[in-house]
Amino acid sequence: MKTGISITCFFAVIILCIVYSCSKNKGINPDLAFNDKALYDSCKNVSAFMYYKNDPSAVYSGAHGPHGAFKLRFNKIAYAALTDNGKLPGGKTFPAGSMIIKDLQSNGQYALMYKKSSSWLWAEINADGSVAFSTTKDATATCVSCHSQSGQRDLAVSFNFY
Repeated sequence: MKTGISITCFFAVIILCIVYSCSKNKGINPDLAFNDKALYDSCKNVSAFMYYKNDPSAVYSGAHGPHGAFKLRFNKIAYAALTDNGKLPGGKTFPAGSMIIKDLQSNGQYALMYKKSSSWLWAEINADGSVAFSTTKDATATCVSCHSQSGQRDLAVSFNFY
């Protein structure tokens, strides 16, 4: 009799595990791809990005903003929107899925913009993965105010200076 109960319990546990694993939100919530951790993981994948003006050795002074010296990278979606001179044409916008990363030279931090639908998500993520400024925060005062300078090209102001 104990064997029958043990087998029944075993199968009950297996069924519960299958039901639980099939009901988890993992993979169901598309916003998980746009959270700080996912974007940080993307930043670390250097081979998925193209450097500004195809120059991985170029370090820009950052004298015109709060980030300091940086290297600038674009994912393939953003890079495809750039002209031969490496800039987004005036009055144009980046397509959805574009990602722009400043690799900050002073502290290894990533300052990034990710275009979700028609608006940008902003984040600053430290080299260790801790979040300095989250995509969940309102970037209007802290990011957009500087990125709205005249001559801007879809809030990407590096083109104005470099």
